[in-house]
Amino acid sequence: MKIDMNLLKQLRDITMASLKDCKEALVEAEWDLDKAHEILKKSGASKAAKKADRETNEGIVKFVEKNGKIAGIKLLCETDFVAKNETFQELVDALLDIIVANGVNIEDIQQASKDLLDSFQSRINESITQIGENVKVADCLCIDANGVYIYNHAWNKVATVVSYQWDQEDMAKDLALQITAMNPTYVSIDEVPQEQKDAAIDWEREALLQSGKAEEMVDKIVQGKMLKAMADSVLLEQEFIRDGSKKVKDVLPSGFAIKGFVRYAV
Repeated sequence: MKIDMNLLKQLRDITMASLKDCKEALVEAEWDLDKAHEILKKSGASKAAKKADRETNEGIVKFVEKNGKIAGIKLLCETDFVAKNETFQELVDALLDIIVANGVNIEDIQQASKDLLDSFQSRINESITQIGENVKVADCLCIDANGVYIYNHAWNKVATVVSYQWDQEDMAKDLALQITAMNPTYVSIDEVPQEQKDAAIDWEREALLQSGKAEEMVDKIVQGKMLKAMADSVLLEQEFIRDGSKKVKDVLPSGFAIKGFVRYAV
């Protein structure tokens, strides 16, 4: 059988699939380029399905600003070797473009439409033959870019978005670094669910009573103990990374407000 090298090269350039897979698809399609392309798409979907149950503990997290939007993705794979691969990184950028093109604001993957999820999977299927591992979108984000600071840490293993009110980008940058390094769960103590506060108070109360403290003294100090115990998970109560003698809430400029944050990590 004579091999049409021109068609083989075209299909390879379009799909980035291996030469072996391109040749097999062209033979099956009787050297029809469009049909061969469709065969490779279906093959990618099939291979993706076979890999779908394999664990994904590595990957990339990334936020970008484009067309007035902040788009974010947490894309997982099986090995760090693949996460550092150019094809996987190109896939991350392609999925971010899909999020921006979709244009709908979403706070996490639970709010993503079926159409958006299908678009993700279709693009993943195009790359799965070359990547060779299970690939999964674990989270995604799309918000307006106004009053937002993004920080992507080296190697794209941790990334943070901070939404803030007031024009002071240096403070927003410090907060992004704080969140990236210290991994808080809440902005303020007011955001902590009451049942979580109650559980912390009960634990602290019991510990104080067990230590021999009188009950009337316990009532006076248990609230402060609860706040101290929860400081690590509350951004405003954390020690500021640039000055450990101060809390984050002590270094915020007058009028500066933190509206929220998102932190992705692998």
